[in-house]
Amino acid sequence: MISFKEALTLIAKHLSPFPPIYLPVWEAKDFVLAEDVIAKVDVPNRDVSLKDGFAVRSEDISEANPENPVVLNLVGQVFAGGDEDFEVLPGTCVRITAGAPLPQGANAVLSEEFSRVEGDKILALADAPCGLNVLKRGEDLSADNIILKAGTLLSPMEVGILAAAGFDRVKVFPRPKVKIIATGDEVVAPGKPLEPGKLYASNLVTLVSWCKHFGFPVSWALINDEKSSLKKAIEETFSQNDVLITSGGAWRGPKDLVLKVLEDLGWQEIFNYVRIGPGKAVSFGKVDEKVIFTLPGGPPSNQMAFLNLALPGLFKLSGRDMDPFPTIKAFNRKPLSGQKHWTQFFFGKLFKEEDKVYFEASPFKSRLSYLGQAEALAVLPEGKTIIVAGEPLCVRLLKPFCSCSF
Repeated sequence: MISFKEALTLIAKHLSPFPPIYLPVWEAKDFVLAEDVIAKVDVPNRDVSLKDGFAVRSEDISEANPENPVVLNLVGQVFAGGDEDFEVLPGTCVRITAGAPLPQGANAVLSEEFSRVEGDKILALADAPCGLNVLKRGEDLSADNIILKAGTLLSPMEVGILAAAGFDRVKVFPRPKVKIIATGDEVVAPGKPLEPGKLYASNLVTLVSWCKHFGFPVSWALINDEKSSLKKAIEETFSQNDVLITSGGAWRGPKDLVLKVLEDLGWQEIFNYVRIGPGKAVSFGKVDEKVIFTLPGGPPSNQMAFLNLALPGLFKLSGRDMDPFPTIKAFNRKPLSGQKHWTQFFFGKLFKEEDKVYFEASPFKSRLSYLGQAEALAVLPEGKTIIVAGEPLCVRLLKPFCSCSF
């Protein structure tokens, strides 16, 4: 049995992102860039106006003010996307809209609100220094410059930047295809009749939902405690998926068959059981190039092992940072205690009081209510036995939480 830190280190060491693929920019959100991206074009590709108003020569209206307006001749108008060809000569101006190309001879844009139209004349009521309300060519993005670095997780904003820079597709790391197999004669799929002594596959549904939440292609199966059935299901998994995650059947009982079947299939064990509570009966290994995490069956243990070990592994395969959740500073509300040589995890709730955020571990009254109350995750690291009330700690957000107030 190894430490939590050792387990994460081994996952990082033995996993690496899959070979990159190209995706249309429309589909690239939440994927990770596999290479630096260099802009193909200048954005904008010529000087453009930032406002509706009038393209002017700044020197013509340098003395303009409401008491002494400067009169300019209006010689035309230009719109965004238009190809009108005007030249602003001394004493003239051109009406212009935001995004429209700046006419030749103009070097500033006088905003609409600082002007008055009188027929074909414009009264400038204020000056417009050179460059005012003008976006220079390449000021947003400059061709041949790196605009996004490899390893960037693409948000909608970054995808928009890629499109602006001339890209219709981009090189990213693919997400692994995941198959989740839950084992147990007692486990029943939701919607099926529930006989005495049976239970619905809540672990399976939760794991599948977490995978979908983070965009991993996922499928699932329920397999009874029969070795040949389990072996067949795992072999089918390997033919169509990159990652196998099993739920249950990973301990040392007579019906715990997962590791036995994996050994028959050539299991290369990387670690088996980790000093974490709950969740110690978690294993990680490979069969050929297929990645496998075996998780314990108890709901809290199942979730802690997945969130803290298997999910970081999936992120690693996707090219992402191995911490899946945003982290905030909070203050502990009630003492958290554990064993010195174990890493202890706690689900809990967050509270905003005045200008501080507090974390309170949920009471372990029942396994399912404990999971249902989880808003955040706190950790008592190995080597430390207590986090006292009032002590600051970092907690991972499992659900959205607003710590700001105005």
